[in-house]
Order: sequence, then structure tokens, then C-alpha cells
Amino acid sequence: MTSVTRTTENQVAFRTSGEGPTTLVLMHGWAGSGDYFEQLIEHLDPELVYCVSPDLPGHGSSGPAADRYSLDLIAHGIIAAVDAAQADTFVLLGFSMSAKFAQYVTVRHPDRVLGQILVAGCPTGALPLPGDLIDDWCSRAGDADRLLDVIRSCATQPISAPVLEPVGRDAARVSEKVLRETIALCTGSPFEGEVAGSLVPTLVVGGSDDWLFPPDGLQQGVVDPLARARLEILECGHEIPLEAPRELANLVSQFISQFAVTG
Repeated sequence: MTSVTRTTENQVAFRTSGEGPTTLVLMHGWAGSGDYFEQLIEHLDPELVYCVSPDLPGHGSSGPAADRYSLDLIAHGIIAAVDAAQADTFVLLGFSMSAKFAQYVTVRHPDRVLGQILVAGCPTGALPLPGDLIDDWCSRAGDADRLLDVIRSCATQPISAPVLEPVGRDAARVSEKVLRETIALCTGSPFEGEVAGSLVPTLVVGGSDDWLFPPDGLQQGVVDPLARARLEILECGHEIPLEAPRELANLVSQFISQFAVTG
């Protein structure tokens, strides 16, 4: 089911599936949408989880951001979607750039977040991406084929055309302005001091061949700053939800099972 809820800053679209006792909020990556997680959701037990998959502002079916992108704008949109989905507490899954954004939601709403699953994820500190790489990626705005080339360059396992095609269409709907502003939040806007020593249960999942966020970088930049985080590595590249959806679903299910009574 796809719904749209009104927030004070933008319209946030989200999808729901399953009817389990624990809510799983799935936050997509750069140039993505909530539909990016369809392959993962297919491998999750609908009796275990209630999935809420929002489109960030300016992505998918959500309205444009009313102002410049910020971490607070993202957090407000996520909470608005969760409230509209009639969920109270939840587990957050953040993929790639949203691994950082998810941790910000946790910082701002610690009473709502049961745990975090950070997939192929961005640390909360500054991220030194080369400027020419950023310019190249953002110059692809509106071009589904060229944006899919970015995804292919980050994957090491085959992804079928029927899976990739809708991902490319969604990516092409995102404006260059939003592409640049979301990357700027990844490379800047640090808040590592606010998550240091966090006791929130956290599962970090990386790809063995991910050149963007390699396992050593995930360990040092994402796992080590948190007090209750552990790292799992899957045999794939960066696009874990597309490359290894079944394996990721198994890890997600095991992690979520600890919250089944209280979620």
C-alpha cells in the first residue's frame, strides 16, 4: 500500500507491507526511493515485521523539499511517515547515505528507535568524497541509463534488468539540486560526537567488495564509535539490498527477532 501524509515541510510518500509486531522503517540511499527495498521485503516474513518504506523529500512519490535539504528535514519526514503508518517504536534500516541519516533520527528520537540496521553505510563524521566524482554523479540527473551505470559500478554481483529498470526510472526523477544536497549532507554535517558510545543495538552490514564503504572503513567509521554494534560482511559490493536480498533478509530477521515482544 502507498500512502501520502502531509508534514509541515513537505509531502512524504511511503509504502507499508506485512503485519508483524515490530515495525521496520527502511530508508533508501542516494537517488533512490522506498521501492528500492522490494527485493529485500520479499524475503522478510510478513508475520515478523511491519515494513514502512518512505520516499525522502524530492524522491519517488514524495513532494519536493520546501527548503534546502537538512538532517532535521529528513528526520521530520521519517517521523511523519511512521506516525501516519500508525507505528510507535521501530527499528531503522538505513542504506548507504541513509545509514548516516538513520543515526540522526535515532539521536533526535531515542524514545522511538528500538535498534538500527546500517547497510553499506555512511559514517556520521565528514566523508571526503572527491569533488570530480560528486560532479560526475550529479551531472547524470534525469538520465536513467547513466544513473544505473553508477549502481553497476558499485555492484559486484549480477542484478537482473527487471530489478534495475524501475530503480533507474526512480533515480531519474530526482533533481540535480537534491542529488547534490543529499551528497553534501553525507560529506559534511558531522555529528559523530552525538553518537559516540551509543547503547542503541546496531547491526552493521557491509559488502566484502564494496569500494565505497569497505569493511575496514565500516569497522572504524561506523561500528567502533558505537557501544553495541556488530559487523556482518556479505559476499557482494555496495548494492547489498539488490545483490544479496535473501542474505540481508536473514540478518535483518535475526536482528529484529530480539524486539518481537516489545516492538
